[in-house]
Amino acid sequence: MKFMINAERCVCEDVFAMRIELLVFGICLIWLASPGFATLPSDAQIIGLDESVMGYAPGAYYKVEITTPATLQVILEEVPAQMQTRIAIINEEGTWLASEDTTSPGEKMMVEANADAPGWYYIAILELNGKTLADPYSFRVVTM
Repeated sequence: MKFMINAERCVCEDVFAMRIELLVFGICLIWLASPGFATLPSDAQIIGLDESVMGYAPGAYYKVEITTPATLQVILEEVPAQMQTRIAIINEEGTWLASEDTTSPGEKMMVEANADAPGWYYIAILELNGKTLADPYSFRVVTM
């Protein structure tokens, strides 16, 4: 009988430990998924303002330098028919300034954000479903 009590206690402790681990894991996932903070990609491609840029899904990060405060516009000009797109604009501190998703595949879009200070701004062009597509997308970044 003593063995069963110890085994039962062991099982209870394992279940408790597992619940704690799942709780911590869930909190980490929520923090990573929240659009408000991003880890800036070190391999973001440098692009120029009003330059037509072509890329391939599932997507990439780009960075553009702003020398005076302005409103940034990211204009998705061409998009493969199967691509469901997310565009995000992120400042150099990693704060998401704007993020929008298309409602259906193949949809063109424009996203705006205030670039309040000179510096580097990151643009994410992503395929929401992680699909790798053969046809390219194209976009440009302009200031207003």
